[in-house]
Amino acid sequence: MKWQFKIEDPSGETRTIPFEGKAVIGRAEHCKISLRDPTVLPEAATVWPLDATLSSPYWLKVSESSSFARISDLPIREAEIPEGIPFQIGETRITLESTRSPVLQPCLPSGVKPWLTKTESGYQVLWMAKKTAATPLSIYLAGETGTGKEVMAHLIHSWSDRASGPFVPLNCGALTLSLAESELFGHAKGAFTGAIAHRTGALMQAHGGTLFLDEIGDLPSDIQVKLLRFLENGEIRPVGADHFSRADVRLICATHKPLLSMVEKGQFRRDLYYRIASVILEIPPLRNRLLDIELLSNQYATELKHSLSPQALLRLKSYTWPGNVRELRHAIERACGISGPLNSLLTERDFEFLLSPQSLERDPELHFGAVLSLREMERAMVLKALRLSAGNRRAAAKILGVARSTLFEMLKRHRIQGPRSLNQL
Repeated sequence: MKWQFKIEDPSGETRTIPFEGKAVIGRAEHCKISLRDPTVLPEAATVWPLDATLSSPYWLKVSESSSFARISDLPIREAEIPEGIPFQIGETRITLESTRSPVLQPCLPSGVKPWLTKTESGYQVLWMAKKTAATPLSIYLAGETGTGKEVMAHLIHSWSDRASGPFVPLNCGALTLSLAESELFGHAKGAFTGAIAHRTGALMQAHGGTLFLDEIGDLPSDIQVKLLRFLENGEIRPVGADHFSRADVRLICATHKPLLSMVEKGQFRRDLYYRIASVILEIPPLRNRLLDIELLSNQYATELKHSLSPQALLRLKSYTWPGNVRELRHAIERACGISGPLNSLLTERDFEFLLSPQSLERDPELHFGAVLSLREMERAMVLKALRLSAGNRRAAAKILGVARSTLFEMLKRHRIQGPRSLNQL
């Protein structure tokens, strides 16, 4: 993949410079990215490539003798360079762009909740989903929790020739061994205590359509055997029944667990895995789709009659979102709930709960630290010092290199209260 920088000079002229590898940004003639800006130093900053698997391909570091660069209104010394979002050095605006041909989104079926994306990786997933929908193959949706696997499964069903048939979702993680067989295969009247009537199972309910088994990794081993038998011959025998029925069902499965690893450990049947995973569709996590964070954040805020400031959007893009889209929606709902009246503007302060001790512990390297304000960085470091010191104020002050009185001023300034023990912090 090739990249370029779009440079907007103070004069108003716009130009593009192809870029690859490491480069110096500045006014000097030898700089690979030359600026026509008298307000910047001859060597103002350096950029170099990161791991290609990360959400941003390049890292920016401003020279020590230079003033801060800015992303939106936030001053930075160093940070990942987000694709498509301008940063400013002196009076020059610079935007990192890909030179690849854009991937277009496939037409989405009407009447179905869309899986929203503006990123190339998201479009590729949608195209793959649409292609596989036209086949009779079983599909395994892999990906972290909260990435929208059920939404994707419903889209696949709607793109397929089974769209006129039923779409039946079933969460295997919520089924006990005693319930699983009945939920999947149904039961006859009198099959067990409480079976006062015949019940049609999910497989028969999905006849002519699609059955979506979410969290299939939690399916009890005994039921795995019976599901495999159904996939081989299409026969269903309800619990307590003395006859077989047949169903024509397209199966889509999902789990956030590493299913192949479970197979290697003997926790999931190998033969069943290969039957349900004819096609594996990997859904990328939200942290690798920065444009989608902005898209979804704006949509959720608009639905709740709020809007987001540029600083708030940058804060949301900087967080790692271990709970993905589900966590993002809950964060927007929480911020809207505490911000006050409708039609209000959410700022980065409305998302200070993302800097809780729990999130800092989960992300100890402060992946989002490069774009925090100085006030927020101080709060983050105080919380981190308290956690490292197990809540001991004297030890925390020593970690921070400040007097205890200074630490107490910080605690008061950031309204950090509570007991001195780690577990209660």
